[in-house]
Amino acid sequence: MQAYLTVGSEKHLRAAKNGFDMLVAQSFATGGWGPDETLRASGSADLYNSLSNTHSGFETPCGSYAHFKLTRYLLRVTRDPRYGDSMERMMYNTILGAKPLGSDGRTFYYSDYNFKGLKVYSPHGWPCCSGTMPQVAADYRINTYFHDGRGVYVNLYIPSTVRWMQDGVQIALTQKSEYPYDSHVQFEVKTSKTAPFAVNLRIPVWADGASVAVNGKRDEASAGSFARVQRQWKDGDRIDVDLPLKTRLEAIDAQHADTVALLVGPLVLFSIGDSQPAVTRAQLLAAKKVAPGLWHVSPDGNIVMKMLAWPLLEDQPYTTYLRVT
Repeated sequence: MQAYLTVGSEKHLRAAKNGFDMLVAQSFATGGWGPDETLRASGSADLYNSLSNTHSGFETPCGSYAHFKLTRYLLRVTRDPRYGDSMERMMYNTILGAKPLGSDGRTFYYSDYNFKGLKVYSPHGWPCCSGTMPQVAADYRINTYFHDGRGVYVNLYIPSTVRWMQDGVQIALTQKSEYPYDSHVQFEVKTSKTAPFAVNLRIPVWADGASVAVNGKRDEASAGSFARVQRQWKDGDRIDVDLPLKTRLEAIDAQHADTVALLVGPLVLFSIGDSQPAVTRAQLLAAKKVAPGLWHVSPDGNIVMKMLAWPLLEDQPYTTYLRVT
């Protein structure tokens, strides 16, 4: 990507796009890839086999740092929202659930996608992930907004404020939300005087039925796009974005369609416990949110299976993928 940005080398841009596509084709539902730090053949059963033969599913701080860099550059150049979708999925389902870095260099190294998973520290002091974890944290700010001279692109929905100068006018855009545990995101515009510019809002590919409202006037927004709002903005204008958080299932691969992960919006939900009861697709899709980050599945009306978002999962045994009947 640096070769493309510096000298305009199209072949290097194609290489970066191909590299991204190669990783997506062999990714878990979390966005993680490379079990045992090895790239796997697309279309093979390697990912499925890794659910039972390894606990080293994804090298989390190093892998997410590299993934953020690649998707940030590709999003900056192409304005293709799927790169932002991929970055968001990686963020919520890998690095934001990593155990904290210890003062002795202990770090969370592997995300474990085994049928019997646990979050554990690396047994080694100061491995590579001890260095990339703080680098990932520093990158959150530069991944959230992009500016192209005509306005701003909102990539990540994180409580934050971005400020910039637009044709000599001071602009600030502040967002507030409980996303991804709530579907509503609110933005407030602050301007030193009325000014024309565009606000481009990433609408994830899973967000069917999304909408964007400006000062209460609501319009539908297409999933898998940037919703562009171009207007004369004045101080105090408000934007409300609604991203419906519906449940859906993703299979580990085409050959094992009955081994699935449950997702809500950008979140993978992890089944808590040493073992899971038999469950159907319909029962998983009917999961009920009972608290931020916690869902319940009731396979027979009595037994309750707890499903947690990755950032809230601590030392409990868990399963990423479930076999459905």
